[in-house]
Amino acid sequence: MVKAVFIDIDKTLLNSDKKMTDETQKAIEKAKKNGVQIFMISGRSRMASSKFQNISSRYIINSNGADIYDCEKKKAIYQSEMEPKICAELYKKAQQENVVIKFDFGLSRAVNKPEFLEDYEVELTEEIDEFLEKNKVIQISICSENLEQVENLKKYIQEKTCFCVINQFIWEVNGKVMHAIHVNNPTVSKGNAMSGLCRFLKIDLKDTVAIGDKINDISMIKMAGFGVAMGNATEDVKEVADFITATNDEDGVAKVLEKILVNQGDVNFTCVT
Repeated sequence: MVKAVFIDIDKTLLNSDKKMTDETQKAIEKAKKNGVQIFMISGRSRMASSKFQNISSRYIINSNGADIYDCEKKKAIYQSEMEPKICAELYKKAQQENVVIKFDFGLSRAVNKPEFLEDYEVELTEEIDEFLEKNKVIQISICSENLEQVENLKKYIQEKTCFCVINQFIWEVNGKVMHAIHVNNPTVSKGNAMSGLCRFLKIDLKDTVAIGDKINDISMIKMAGFGVAMGNATEDVKEVADFITATNDEDGVAKVLEKILVNQGDVNFTCVT
């Protein structure tokens, strides 16, 4: 019996126009009315995810699992703080390489280059050590128009620090196409956050469904009782999934939720349509 569904946001919940369709919204509301808890789980910072708080069932998971936020009490129930000294080292390396570095902290995200600010972000204007003394960093994003730069920094992080690269993707920022990586503590993953929230809520993992499209979704898709890859998912995600739904432009999330309700909470289905 499905008790909780964990849904990635970008290119899963949202279509190619970065919008949630009416069909998907109706399917989510119907599932919630029928007792299924719906949780958003994203690589986004908390502020960037906040517009989906009303869709999520009280809790929302941000920064690839580094932040679990109670939307009702307006406080984090879990955060994975990154070592300030290593954050400072990465900042200085990013400055030397002239790449964009973004720090997820609290409700916001601080950025070293103002031309790459998005509407929910703030410019990092103070000295990095002063910033890190006052703020708890839970995720770092590094971006460049130069893929080789990002690959070299990815190698540096993996070989020279205790952090790990949890996701690599294309990020469109203010009209520019950027190669980007998410950097987190090694214990951080969407799967671990999903598991932790389920323990907190006393939900058995066998009663969960996870839906995603990218490499950072693999951990939750494998850990859930039933893992779903979007039709637009990468091949490595599809390989580990129990089921492949339609694409994000074909209401793939809505189709999964409708099947759960038609089957009265059972996920014993094997086809997309």
